[in-house]
Amino acid sequence: MTAEARLPRVEKDAAGTFVLRDMPPLMAGALRRLPSLLSPAAPGIRDRLTGTPYPGDDDGTRHWERHGAPELAHLFQSAREVVEGDLRGLCAEGKARGRYRVAIPAGHLEAWLSSLSAGRVGLGEEHGFGEVDLESALPDEIRTEKESALLLVHLLGWVQGLLLESA
Repeated sequence: MTAEARLPRVEKDAAGTFVLRDMPPLMAGALRRLPSLLSPAAPGIRDRLTGTPYPGDDDGTRHWERHGAPELAHLFQSAREVVEGDLRGLCAEGKARGRYRVAIPAGHLEAWLSSLSAGRVGLGEEHGFGEVDLESALPDEIRTEKESALLLVHLLGWVQGLLLESA
């Protein structure tokens, strides 16, 4: 099978490291964007990821904002930093032209899954994606920022699925 015909996959090495292999450039680019999607500087990311679970309850919201949201924000930031560190190792896949790989230590898997999920949720909220958007086929040509974000959601979801299947 040629490199061009290979689908991305995850292999576990002898040390238990998850190696995401044979990624096309678009998928590798999506992963490179993940830390910036979760950056505290990203517009509204904190509100999208740590919003109150008590809408309409002022006391519950104040309690959440004082005690729950900061801890959750810290957990997302820690996971983001783990992913960002692992992505420094994203590189070309040996002789396979146009294919990339990244190694994810077993102890980092939860940070990756959390970050992938948070990135997808954040994009979905930012662009107002509903069930119809997420279940419909992508257009043949990406023309708008919303279509580009939807493609990114699908690519990150693909990686998330690959990691979950291999765990």
